[in-house]
Amino acid sequence: MPTIGSRARITYFGGGHESAQIVAVQDDGRRLQVRGEAGEMLEFVLSPSTAKFVRPGQAIAGERLELLN
Repeated sequence: MPTIGSRARITYFGGGHESAQIVAVQDDGRRLQVRGEAGEMLEFVLSPSTAKFVRPGQAIAGERLELLN
């Protein structure tokens, strides 16, 4: 279950990634707001078809969010 302050990694389609931190958890953990390395705020939602966190409206291609320990 994601929690505020937890570390995460934003993985970009085609390669590359950046560190992030969870700053908000909504909808029982199905919607997250994270702050990337540059301070940019991004929102991710849990895709019911893939069980991965993706950007809203980008279920097939786009950024993914990986939760870290």
